[in-house]
Amino acid sequence: MSRGKRWLERFKSLLILLLAVNAVWLAWRTGLFQVILPAEKPSLPAEPSPRVYSYTAAALPVSAAVTGASGLVYGVACDDERMESLMNGFRSVLGETLGSASAPQEATVKEWRRALLGPGLFLDYGIPIPLEVLARWMGTSAGFAPEQQAERLLLSLAEENKVKLYYLEPGGKVLCCDTLALSSALYTEINASLPNGAEFALQAEGLKDCDPYCLILRELPALRACGASDSGRDAALQKAAELCRINLNSGNRFQEQNGIVYLGEEGRLRLEADGSIHYTAAEGGGLGETWDEAGRIELSRSLLVPLAEACGGIGRLVYTGAERGEDTVRCRFDYRVQGMCVKLSSGSAGWAVFRNGRLTELGFRPRTYLPEDTVDRLPPL
Repeated sequence: MSRGKRWLERFKSLLILLLAVNAVWLAWRTGLFQVILPAEKPSLPAEPSPRVYSYTAAALPVSAAVTGASGLVYGVACDDERMESLMNGFRSVLGETLGSASAPQEATVKEWRRALLGPGLFLDYGIPIPLEVLARWMGTSAGFAPEQQAERLLLSLAEENKVKLYYLEPGGKVLCCDTLALSSALYTEINASLPNGAEFALQAEGLKDCDPYCLILRELPALRACGASDSGRDAALQKAAELCRINLNSGNRFQEQNGIVYLGEEGRLRLEADGSIHYTAAEGGGLGETWDEAGRIELSRSLLVPLAEACGGIGRLVYTGAERGEDTVRCRFDYRVQGMCVKLSSGSAGWAVFRNGRLTELGFRPRTYLPEDTVDRLPPL
């Protein structure tokens, strides 16, 4: 190749290099590389984090009474707002009382009633509540065994400046625990509740055939008639599908007798003819695992309450008990409307079944409760 041709080839190579550099510079200035190559590497979906239990109270007392030093009572019933306010005020001292309770000793009915009519806080849950679960709801833990349950309990002012815990077991047996909680803390909260004329049935003269610990109120809250419907069923079904990770597309849906079934990799969701929703996990699967009583209630609550909230209205789900089999535990929830528990004729409003520690079944009956006309108050006693 002649010398002139070699210089021509070098000039062409240099020109190509200059054009390439110029193209790269223009691409950088115009942001072309940011379109082709993202500025940041897209993040992968986060791994599911282990469930952290908040231990939100899954049940409120059906009635509560605060008795002052004078023997006068402030009573609450059929009013969830007042009940929640009262429980929030006593939350700390109740948690400290349960968390420091000694081994229970049997007490007499006479001792229980004497303490009941003295200064203290009385709570009636209407159902057996495991004391360890109640302690978790109050933000602490205690050493109660799973079988230690109370339907009614009392925080009493003791003479030695310590709160004394009394409770009634489901069979009516009275038990008593010493605690390290200071009476002064309980007394401060008692003084914040002004008497409203409430009293226990055992104090009323001439009242027969009545539960002696029933609370009689002189000032009733406004009572309303409520209507119930299943208008929130579709919203509850959609929420259940999200929680159970099931796609509601028609491609994985088929008709069964008295129901529609939606299939997923981890289980099946069935919409019954009566509107109830039933999830069953695939073999070896489940919606969570826990061997703890408080954990079972909290896991069930965290899944069922969003379904009730999806229905709207004024109904809320509350824990109402558990049944135990050889290797299963079934937690039950029912609707609570304006402080009163509603029992459905078809069974529980919600339920969760644990098999060998895993939540394998979840059931829910959608109801939307809406207030209607105000009804007349109950006649005077």
